[in-house]
Amino acid sequence: MLRNSSYRAPMKLLRDSDPRFQWLSWRVGAFVGSAVMLVLIVIGLLGLKQGYFVPKSRLHFVAENGAGMVAGMQIRLSGFKIGVVDSVALNDQAKVDVELLVEERYMKWIKPDSTALLQQEGLLGDNFIEIAGGSPNAKPVDDGATLTFAPSLGLSEIALDLRQRAIPIIDSVQGTLDYLNDPQGDLRGTVANVRKLTEELHATRAAVDKLLQNLDRVTGEQVPQVMARTEATMARAERIAGELEVRLPSVMDKLDGTLAQAQGAASEANAAAGTVRRALDEAAPRLPSLVRNADDLVSGGRDALDGASRSWPLKLWMTAPEATAPVAPSRE
Repeated sequence: MLRNSSYRAPMKLLRDSDPRFQWLSWRVGAFVGSAVMLVLIVIGLLGLKQGYFVPKSRLHFVAENGAGMVAGMQIRLSGFKIGVVDSVALNDQAKVDVELLVEERYMKWIKPDSTALLQQEGLLGDNFIEIAGGSPNAKPVDDGATLTFAPSLGLSEIALDLRQRAIPIIDSVQGTLDYLNDPQGDLRGTVANVRKLTEELHATRAAVDKLLQNLDRVTGEQVPQVMARTEATMARAERIAGELEVRLPSVMDKLDGTLAQAQGAASEANAAAGTVRRALDEAAPRLPSLVRNADDLVSGGRDALDGASRSWPLKLWMTAPEATAPVAPSRE
């Protein structure tokens, strides 16, 4: 005991006399106070950043199930955080009531026809509530309003939808492959026909090549002869053209004279025709009387011949005709 008391006495004297230990308690208190103040400032800044110290409005929506929704998850508008989910609870209808806390400064963009969507950040990110839509000219919702919730498709729903869409495509592709692989199908027959046509084309090409070779040989042998004949024909044509050029003026002169004579003859024929027409016009009224007089003359001559033929001397010399003479229409 004496030993401990003797040890404390020098330590007390050292604290009292050492200047480093003066104001130590004040210094410790100031340091602790500064640390506490700094922690409070950090907490205040974090709370302010998280929206704990700003006024909020309460919104509500009802979901069919609470899968993926927990209290404290973010609420976003156009990708920006505007609030948090306050509570997720099951109601009496076995549905989920979700309460939202939205900062009042963002309430002006939330309309009565806005929709709450459950979204996921990336493929494996956290879920959040996205508020979208809304008529620009509509009034903002009030505190306590109810929004419409539209659930998003999860991975299982997406996989099921892809499966339902892919199965018909796979069946169609399988049917197409079966049709293409059918030995009796149109495609196989078309390929066989194309192969046969290709072989025939090769044979046709060989025949055409042979024909071209023969044509080249014939062309080399006969074309010079044809050219020589053509040149001779051209020379003969030029000679005939020269003769025509020399004789054509005299022929044209003779043709002009012949045409003039033909025009004169035509004029004379027109005059003669006019004279004949006038004569016929003048004789036309006398033709009936002339015809009647000729009939009377012929009838009188026939009677005289009949009388003479019945006289005795002439009857022996003349024989009766076998047929009677034709009678004129005026005698009938």
